[in-house]
Amino acid sequence: MRRIGGLRGVVHSFSGSLQQAERLWEMGFHLGIGGPVTYERAQRLRHIVATMPIERLLLETDAPDQPGACHRGERNEPSNIVEVLNVIAELRGESPEAIAAATTRNARTLFRFD
Repeated sequence: MRRIGGLRGVVHSFSGSLQQAERLWEMGFHLGIGGPVTYERAQRLRHIVATMPIERLLLETDAPDQPGACHRGERNEPSNIVEVLNVIAELRGESPEAIAAATTRNARTLFRFD
């Protein structure tokens, strides 16, 4: 991706390291964060989400896969994105409304909606 340059996109269901995340941000990529962030044991991911640039954050559910902690063992549904939103807001010490507004703006910009 570095050799090609000028790419943009989202890394679906990011679960990598902070160093990988930083390289992706530098190249202009967003991180898609879903159900795994709701698990307390996902400390590395939770730390990245808590401190990452809000401009690089996107919410996702990956329905029907990767349900959040409250829905473990169940089929994941798009409506469960609210659980992801609330956990991310708590991790970042921000309101769910602020996170929703920022991530909606990010998606609109990245996918050229509007």
